[in-house]
Amino acid sequence: MPWLVRPLLQARPVKHASVGRRSSLGILLASLASLVSACVAPGDESATPDDLTSVDGVEHVIDFDAFVDVAPGATDAVAKDAIHRQLKSALGALREQGIGIADRDAVRNLATMQLTRTRLTIRGGGELERVRYHYRDQALVERTQLPSGPVDLTLLYGDYLARSAELQPACVDEATDADSLWYHYAPKRAACKTRIVAEQNAINSEKTQLADPTTQVGQADAGRRFLATRAILTPVVAAPTAWPEHDQLWGFAGDPSRTKVSVYAFFGVDHDEADPKDSGLVEYLRFQRELRTKLPALRVTETNPSAWLLDFTIDGQTIPNVTWADVERWVVDNTGFPAAVGTNAAKRAELLRQVVAAFSERWIVWSMPVRVKRNGVERQMTVEIRTWHGWEDGSPEIRQRARWRYLEAFWHSDVFAYTGHSHFGHGPLEPWEYSGANFPDRYQVLLFNSCLSFNYYDEDFLAMHPRGSEKLDVVVNGLPAYWQGMGQASANYVVGVLSGTQSWKQVLTGMAVNLPWQAGYDPMRAVNGEVGNAFTPTAGAITITP
Repeated sequence: MPWLVRPLLQARPVKHASVGRRSSLGILLASLASLVSACVAPGDESATPDDLTSVDGVEHVIDFDAFVDVAPGATDAVAKDAIHRQLKSALGALREQGIGIADRDAVRNLATMQLTRTRLTIRGGGELERVRYHYRDQALVERTQLPSGPVDLTLLYGDYLARSAELQPACVDEATDADSLWYHYAPKRAACKTRIVAEQNAINSEKTQLADPTTQVGQADAGRRFLATRAILTPVVAAPTAWPEHDQLWGFAGDPSRTKVSVYAFFGVDHDEADPKDSGLVEYLRFQRELRTKLPALRVTETNPSAWLLDFTIDGQTIPNVTWADVERWVVDNTGFPAAVGTNAAKRAELLRQVVAAFSERWIVWSMPVRVKRNGVERQMTVEIRTWHGWEDGSPEIRQRARWRYLEAFWHSDVFAYTGHSHFGHGPLEPWEYSGANFPDRYQVLLFNSCLSFNYYDEDFLAMHPRGSEKLDVVVNGLPAYWQGMGQASANYVVGVLSGTQSWKQVLTGMAVNLPWQAGYDPMRAVNGEVGNAFTPTAGAITITP
């Protein structure tokens, strides 16, 4: 499916190179940086982005200079198309160093970018125009990989989509299709470093043979595959402690007549909805298990299409006394199968097939009554959590149905959570599919628990919401988010936002999960829109009692 960027959620870890170590390639890149050097204008207020709250990430402004080659006389649109493609590769190269950037598809940069053109003659025949540009953006840097100085950055050059096979496997962290090469691009891999160094040595050697290096390039330079530059990261003053607007969620500010807090939680499919081991289903049931553990008063109050979720049969006989915990163990842990199934592979497969059918492509609604109290005011309310697991991409029809569900959720939810593939540029959650008219004029919180969602999902929704960041907070990931544990992370986001007490840092801390290769994994989550939130517990704590 060429329109689907995959895999965007990894099944195994990607090893990130340490920024703090200087390799021989790093020394070479430092010497080359004068070719494409980044500079930050002191006191330039336009460089100061919105403050972000993050536990694992530190906010910076990132600057670097780069260039592309186009045919002589090519329009700015052609040049910007080449720049856009090159900047896409920066996402892979930067995330390899624990850095996420905000400008979705470089929309802001491309809109205001100043292009500087130089006509060059190619030694041996031909001409090209070298188009230089500057990139500035909001960046999150993984706390464990904070650099002590400029960051070496190697971008892909030219039409790397057409040369995808040539760049693999040396310069990717796993095999991929051409459309996803930018995401898996890993220039710090040893085999890729060797290619980068060899190309630059060839370019440097050619220069000694040029009559005028300011107006000529050699064949190796004209046909280059890589561009070495350096990025400057300027720290931003840390955001002050902020809380979700708990008082607005629970009706103590703005709408005292509120009787319900609505949560919509969506889980996409990883690769195959019919497979009971599909990560989407596994994490959906992990989400359910974590919610039931933290909010034990929850009960299923609606299914649509209707279904008896705990009714299963084997050999025509009903399996007695099935519980939610039983189903969760079967799918999440692959244990606890009933005696009627035992170790029989065929019967296990049949039981799990029934689980897939029951828990996919339907609304499962959990509710619980609560009493909420603040500053002597007490009222009865309901928490309603509407959940969905199923396909949200794969065909125009599937995407349209998913968009309808998201339209419902955007309008009715107080708390929204999406867990699944990012589908960069192709999925049903792309911001350009929606407008401010699709959101109510009240406080809402959105989570996009997917890979690099910091680059795709926060700024646009904040811009379109009727009151922007005054009434919207958005939680996003700056780095790849591995499937394993994402259900637990999303559940703890819901629990934290509904707590009435947790700050945003506490919510993010609670979303970290323990993975086999890393304890407390956090894909550099951040909250945008939170600065300026008015709620603080010192003005009156909120207590919530089931």
